[in-house]
Amino acid sequence: MDVEAFVPSVNQSIETSVEEIRVQVAEPLKDCFLNFGICSEMSTCQLPKDRRDQNHLVRDLGCREGSDTCNCKNGRCVKDSRGNWKCLCLPRHSMKGKDCELCDCGRNGKCIFAETFSVQTKSIHYQKKCVCDTGYADKYGTCTECDCGADGTCSYENGLKRCDCKIGTADKEGTCIECDCGADGTCSYENGLKRCDCKIGTADKEGTCIGPCSSNPCQNGGQCIMDGENFKCQCRAPFKGENCEIGLCSSNPCQNGGECTMDGENFKCKCRAPFKGKNCEIDPCSSNPCQNGGKCTVEEQNLKCECKAPFKGKNCEIGPCSFNPCRNGGTCSIDGLSFRCACMSPFKGILCETGPCSSNPCKNGGTCSVNGQNFKCSCKKPFTGNLCETDPCSSNPCQNGGACSVDGQGFKCYCKSPFRGKLCESGPCSSNPCQNLGTCSVDGQNFKCSCKKPFTGNLCETGPCSSNPCQNGGTCSVDGQNFKCSCKKPFTGNLCETGPCSSNPCKNNGKCTVEGQSFKCECRKPYKGKNCEISPCASNPCQNNGKCKMDNENFKCECKAPYNGNLCQNGPCSSNPCQNSGVCEVVGLSFQCKCKEPFKGKICEIGPCSSNPCQNRGQCKVVGINFQCDCKPPYEGKQCEKDPCTSSPCLNKGNCTVNGNSFKCACQGPYSG
Repeated sequence: MDVEAFVPSVNQSIETSVEEIRVQVAEPLKDCFLNFGICSEMSTCQLPKDRRDQNHLVRDLGCREGSDTCNCKNGRCVKDSRGNWKCLCLPRHSMKGKDCELCDCGRNGKCIFAETFSVQTKSIHYQKKCVCDTGYADKYGTCTECDCGADGTCSYENGLKRCDCKIGTADKEGTCIECDCGADGTCSYENGLKRCDCKIGTADKEGTCIGPCSSNPCQNGGQCIMDGENFKCQCRAPFKGENCEIGLCSSNPCQNGGECTMDGENFKCKCRAPFKGKNCEIDPCSSNPCQNGGKCTVEEQNLKCECKAPFKGKNCEIGPCSFNPCRNGGTCSIDGLSFRCACMSPFKGILCETGPCSSNPCKNGGTCSVNGQNFKCSCKKPFTGNLCETDPCSSNPCQNGGACSVDGQGFKCYCKSPFRGKLCESGPCSSNPCQNLGTCSVDGQNFKCSCKKPFTGNLCETGPCSSNPCQNGGTCSVDGQNFKCSCKKPFTGNLCETGPCSSNPCKNNGKCTVEGQSFKCECRKPYKGKNCEISPCASNPCQNNGKCKMDNENFKCECKAPYNGNLCQNGPCSSNPCQNSGVCEVVGLSFQCKCKEPFKGKICEIGPCSSNPCQNRGQCKVVGINFQCDCKPPYEGKQCEKDPCTSSPCLNKGNCTVNGNSFKCACQGPYSG
């Protein structure tokens, strides 16, 4: 990249931190070039230090052809680590889009162009921004010395220094100095003197804002709130009292020297041994844990029972009766150092062990139990009876001659043919195959039906109603040797065969259906009416004596000459050929006009005005049997034949001509007027 430097006539200074520059300079400086390492065949020189402060104007000439593919304005082309060409801007320049533009914030900061995107204009805008070194801040586009001390952040606002100080410090003559007025005040410096702005209800006392809440009068986490010139405590549950001093432990709820502590919104007692319970109110000996006259004592924070003979155990609970030696509900009682059984009737013996079941009276594995003064047997299946002596076959459960045999907990039937089933109960007649009250009897391996009259058939299934003789949903019932039909309305007749459609009320091949107690006709097009009796020809649609005939679903007119058309509506007079109110009459295959006076002609076209009798554009109209002319001015007369010149008003052979609604004379010779 070639760069030229010239000494301008006006003072313009562009400083650079590079010591080697490839430049062309005007006198008195010599040519001096910086070896960028890109464009070759250039000399390299050291810019003298005494020349570095002289005024220079540097202009980017770009790289020579073939040196790279980067067109870098105000910078030089370099390759990055990926081999891509980038612009390295000259000192006091920064990237603005794809080019290096002048951007200077002074020696104590870095100048950049910040990008912002406008959604409305859909374009990128650039704004100069100074990123200043520590101890400097942006003042009108130059990084200027700015220090507020270790506890503040320094900046310039409209050219004036501003210190944003940390909590506990304030700006004192441009430096953040320690400043504290307590929790109830805001501290600042004014003309170098400390100032406290105190909250309502507090006041500045020797540099600290003090009020009723300053001493934290609310105990147990209560919040102090100003109430006029006094304070009010907003207590956390479960505390109460003017200063939240009253809690659940205030009433000393823990007994017997227990220690009370808060547990959330409740209290908890830490009890001294051997006491326990929520309030340490339980004494181990208070419940008399030592049974059978034992004495309770506390020994090394534990309780101990001293038992009387013959009892023992931790609570003196073990004695001669502890293991229930008396059987069958006998009551055990202490007898000296032993026990004695009081037996319930009917039991007896030292341990009440002898009773009604002692002789095992229940047979076949039955279980004996005492029932009052006697016993009761619970039998194993399939045995029954007071002593379980009866088996399942004792009642002869097998029907129809079947043989019974005990089988495990039940019994089994061996049936004679043709019977089957668990009890041999199923046979040919089991399903009641004989209909209509016929009697079924077994016949060998099959069955036979004896039918009641009038029924017949193998199953007595055939009777008077078998052929469903009742029509139209009628119900058939046997009546003696015959049948009887119960008809649904509106049907009648022996077979319910007669109904609203029986008389074929629907004409013209209409379809009749029963609807409620009457009938309904579904008519074929084009017929309509309740009985399909109305046809398109019923209204005599054919005019001029035309003959109406049905044609499929419509009608057709057969017209008499000279008429034609769908309805024979067209004839010689259809176009009203007779003029001037003449009456048209059909004559043969043509027409004849009867004209009103004074008109005549074949179509009454000839009248008093036919010859155009009105002159000079007069309008002719018929009046009665004659004509009358409506003349345009200045014409008049019966036929508008007269004008202003008709009376020869011009004297002395003057030439008369019509002029508008009057006349004009063209005089001859010496005449005038």
